[in-house]
Amino acid sequence: MKMEMEITVLVKSDYNTLKEELHKNNFVKKEEYELNDYYMIRNDIDLSKLSKLEILKNCILVRDIVNIKKELLYKYKKYASNGDIIEQGKIECPITDINKALEFMEAINYRKLFKIYDKCIVYANDETELIVQLVNNNHIFIEMESCCDYINKKYESIQELKEDLLRYNLPIDTSNFFVKKAEIVLSEQDKLF
Repeated sequence: MKMEMEITVLVKSDYNTLKEELHKNNFVKKEEYELNDYYMIRNDIDLSKLSKLEILKNCILVRDIVNIKKELLYKYKKYASNGDIIEQGKIECPITDINKALEFMEAINYRKLFKIYDKCIVYANDETELIVQLVNNNHIFIEMESCCDYINKKYESIQELKEDLLRYNLPIDTSNFFVKKAEIVLSEQDKLF
């Protein structure tokens, strides 16, 4: 399993306001891509007996990073009692066809729980790289990861990621650096339980 470190915060403004603030801090758009995540769960799991985080721990994702790659993905997360993510990792399995993967998962007794559409825009300046995520045309998040693609930097701790993001005074909710996008989308689903 590939272990990783990241933070995710909720943006408290619209995208245009956030984009202006990023430009004021010398951020430049480096990449833009779309991602479709289908959250699949076994049919025999009684969702009414699990918390949202426990439900998500049981999900396998069928992921389509449009025109880039397709994969089955399992995300492992260990949480502190306050909900902070203290350890996380993932296992990826490349696939060639999203529809066949969904059909395969259904054949082995999984069903689609929900889907996340995520428009990702990577921004970087000379010192920081972050990803703005426009999720289901309804929520805006900023994610930062320990390893960067466009700048020569590797973060050694969650605290270092937080401090770097905070220095830009962006319009974000600083009360939670471990926002769980999937938990929010799951909470918005009707008739799951």
